[in-house]
Amino acid sequence: MPDIEDQPTAVYRLYARDGRLLYVGMTNNPDVRFAYHALTKRWWQQVEGQSVEWHTNRSAARQAEAEAIKAERPVHNAMHAAAGPNDVPLREVRGRLNAIVEGARDRGEHHVITYFGRPQAVVVGPEFFEEAARNARILAALREVAPDVLASFTARS
Repeated sequence: MPDIEDQPTAVYRLYARDGRLLYVGMTNNPDVRFAYHALTKRWWQQVEGQSVEWHTNRSAARQAEAEAIKAERPVHNAMHAAAGPNDVPLREVRGRLNAIVEGARDRGEHHVITYFGRPQAVVVGPEFFEEAARNARILAALREVAPDVLASFTARS
């Protein structure tokens, strides 16, 4: 059996009765994918139509799927969708977050997550976390400012 990356792969579109594009996806077996969606997606009962276009391999289908989602803006896609020019698609966000976590876990890197330039959270490595959990000043500050966070913090240390 050939590698999945080399198999013909379909890009499919699912439509509502009124013609709205509900979802764009890719698969090498549309019937199985549609059955899976029927079991797992709340929006499946809205599907009244579909189209399927085949590509020579998974890479070509992946590119076509991403372009279709960005250009056609289906109602239920999040993977490649971005609401505006400065938004980041979900797939890219997952990749960035994974790199941050790996950096903290494997290399002891600390990363401050900001929102409009303001710090919102910090990702730290396990050694830093364990040291912080033993630091009386940090524990006292958490007790005063965020007792619910303190409970979670001390339960894991």
